[in-house]
Amino acid sequence: MAPSSVLAKLETAVLDACAHEREWPAQVAAGIYAGIDYALAHPEVGGALEEQWPYEVLTGRIAGFLEAKAPMDRDLPACTAEALAGGLVRVVGDHLVAGRHRRLAENRSDLVLLTLLPYLSYEEAQEWADRAERSRSSV
Repeated sequence: MAPSSVLAKLETAVLDACAHEREWPAQVAAGIYAGIDYALAHPEVGGALEEQWPYEVLTGRIAGFLEAKAPMDRDLPACTAEALAGGLVRVVGDHLVAGRHRRLAENRSDLVLLTLLPYLSYEEAQEWADRAERSRSSV
């Protein structure tokens, strides 16, 4: 399957998960979980993320989502969303390529926390990460 097709399906899974949540932190958490779950079920995502063009498109879209909906009551560097998106995509892709699927699944909550930290207090970010983990555990 072409990298653009693989990533389009990944993006659809993420957006569908986000659409079921009302609050922005819950959308971020749902998107991260859905993206990782999709990638684990379709390891070819790892290879697609190694190609420059799809990587840039995906990170740009994730960064755009973060920038469009994130609370902006903090003075953050302009590249915050881009750095977070790039980090997420690299971590997922690297774990897939290296075959560290279990570890990637175990780190979903930490990736939610990491992504929310620039925008929320530590306690708030941790609570959203914990909620996401609890909701996934009950499914």
